[in-house]
Amino acid sequence: MVRMHRLAVLCFLLMSWVNAQDGSRFRVWMGGQEVGGREMLTSKEGPRARQESREWIRLERLGMAIEQKINQITFRGADGALEFQWVIQLSQEPMEGKAFWTPSQPRQLRILSKNLPERLVALDEGLVLWPDEIEQRLKNAARLRQSVVIKGYAAAVQQSTELDLRVVGPDPLPGFPDAVRFKGQSREGSMVSETEVWISPTAGEVKESGLLSGLSLLVQRVELPAPRLAAEPEFFARTLNTLPPHPFLVWLPEATLAWKGQGEQRLPEDDQQKAIGPNRIRVARALLPNALEAAQMPVLGQPRQLESTYLAQSPLLQFRDPLFEGLVTRLRMPKQATRWQLAQAVNRFVFDWITEKDYTVGFASALEVARRPKGDCTEHGVLAVALLRRLGVPARGAVGWIGTAGIMGLHFWVEVNLNDRWVPIDPTFDEAPASTLHLKLGTTDLADLGSVGWDTAGTQFVGGSWVPEGPWAKAIRTEGDRIFAPGGETLRLPGATWKWSEDVLALRWRGIHLVEAVPHPLAQTLKGARIFESALSHRRGWWQPLEQRLWISLDADHWLQVSSLDQTAALELLDQLEWQPAPRH
Repeated sequence: MVRMHRLAVLCFLLMSWVNAQDGSRFRVWMGGQEVGGREMLTSKEGPRARQESREWIRLERLGMAIEQKINQITFRGADGALEFQWVIQLSQEPMEGKAFWTPSQPRQLRILSKNLPERLVALDEGLVLWPDEIEQRLKNAARLRQSVVIKGYAAAVQQSTELDLRVVGPDPLPGFPDAVRFKGQSREGSMVSETEVWISPTAGEVKESGLLSGLSLLVQRVELPAPRLAAEPEFFARTLNTLPPHPFLVWLPEATLAWKGQGEQRLPEDDQQKAIGPNRIRVARALLPNALEAAQMPVLGQPRQLESTYLAQSPLLQFRDPLFEGLVTRLRMPKQATRWQLAQAVNRFVFDWITEKDYTVGFASALEVARRPKGDCTEHGVLAVALLRRLGVPARGAVGWIGTAGIMGLHFWVEVNLNDRWVPIDPTFDEAPASTLHLKLGTTDLADLGSVGWDTAGTQFVGGSWVPEGPWAKAIRTEGDRIFAPGGETLRLPGATWKWSEDVLALRWRGIHLVEAVPHPLAQTLKGARIFESALSHRRGWWQPLEQRLWISLDADHWLQVSSLDQTAALELLDQLEWQPAPRH
């Protein structure tokens, strides 16, 4: 669904932003609302020092709540060796893992995610990994009133971190008369946030404030009085923008969009999107595979270096679990199926498999979605990527924005590799290739949660919108009982007339009916509908008696929705409507 986007990775970044303190507790406000907290407990466990961090966050999304937690325990031995243990609760099933670091191999971190092979991560020189050392450096910076730079690594999300602060001066807070205020930047992975931090030379960090994806963020010790904050527009609502109406939006072959808002947008370019000037981009629907691409087989043996990254397992993609064997069996694909045949089959399977199109899911792994078919665009995407990789098809995720149903919003879809061309498919809407209005901000190999990229997507979307340039539907043309869509598709209904205004497409035939091209309808949308099949066109239709609405499957990629039809008119329309698809290349 167009509103299927999320803040899961932002929650991680928010949690990681608060530095560790012995026995300290924090409260967290985002967008003027209190959303969570964090506490750090320090103790001894035999000869080892032990620090436990518990973090939680609860967000409201379109009237529904998302709750997420991360617990991490860090041990330090007498020799300085570190062990990290974590449990990440983004949805129903937790993600668990461990990591190990030793002074004898300071540039290497050994990571063991549950049910996955060991992974070795190369570390930069000079990273600070022990939470107590981070605290001491911050206290010293406040005591000496000096700038401080601390580079580290967040093992749970497998992302590098950096805190770069310059001193502003003394700024006492209630209960912390020695607090010193700093300004600077906090970075995790590719996400950089401007921040202000209050640090006490005796108590450590006391308060932080800044912006996260366009929303105000405040993190402070529980000893401080609660602030009086004005509520800001909810994050998810802010990432939705209205598009001018277009009856054939999902059939568009191409479009030119312009950014109206703050800053300059720099999107990656590929075969589907090309920059044509500052803050202007032309998007096009991906070409169908050519003969060579369509014939390419999945990887069965040793993959090439390019392909190996996009065939790997990860904590989000545990496709070697026996459960996936059952899903593969359900696909019923022939042994000689090509990559593109598998991509189309997986795309349709995932669309049908996830019966609960639900955006209350925090961030489920592919294994969880295989068990519980519930979620939004991310759940569709991770399950599709996992199945494709299980079948030997190199696949990755794509993060950006989608335009459909008159709305532009954050979205996640999938790309498959065909002879080194990345072809977008969208299992959320059962599109292969994906429709034109997919504006890609970046891609992800889904190796870890930090790689997904919602942080950057949310930041760049807030404060502006992409709007169509020029007449939005100038290519729509009517001619008697025919209407010509921008992509070259033609509809004809003998004896009818078509009327296109700036708002709607109306069909004048046994009354007035609104007509719109739509994505593949969801199962719950068609629930209770009567299924008709035309004896003349052999076309199928789903007629909803209560709504007096008809959905027509013109072919596998084209659906039409027609309003205000009784049963007799619906049957006649199904028989008489003529459909000519556009030439596909």
